[in-house]
Amino acid sequence: MLTFERRNKNDLSFHEDEIKLAQKMMDRLRSTLEFLYYLMERKEELSFTMILFSSDDLKLENLIEKWKRQTDILYEIDKVNNIYVLLCQSTDMDGGEKFAEILMSNVRLHGGKSSYCVEAEIKTTLYTIQEIIFTMVEKYIDIRQEKEFNKVFFTRLGKIEYL
Repeated sequence: MLTFERRNKNDLSFHEDEIKLAQKMMDRLRSTLEFLYYLMERKEELSFTMILFSSDDLKLENLIEKWKRQTDILYEIDKVNNIYVLLCQSTDMDGGEKFAEILMSNVRLHGGKSSYCVEAEIKTTLYTIQEIIFTMVEKYIDIRQEKEFNKVFFTRLGKIEYL
């Protein structure tokens, strides 16, 4: 189980599990994000939404695979802590939010009680892949620390809004 010890937004200390979560996401997502960036640079007005999702009390392994579209790319980031990322191609912020809410609804229907969800729309290649991943992880850590479950949190790249 992930441990969250950071006390405020100005505290530079992160728990070992939090750093390892960022590392796992970098390892798993980097090449796919690089390919999506390549496509974005070749085609105008192409964007995608990234959803970081977990549930404390329900195994998501088989469920998310059933709910996602064929164009959505699902990554298991941490099987032990039940953390997944969905890359939803050609999906804007509103579409991503609706899909994330559907995910949380389905999790509750299957007995899940506390799910955590962070979403970001990637519309430009101006941000580095590290900025995308680190922004998502930092927001995820914040909502886990504050126990803000069963809500979809949208985060803007380059800017973290703390609870």
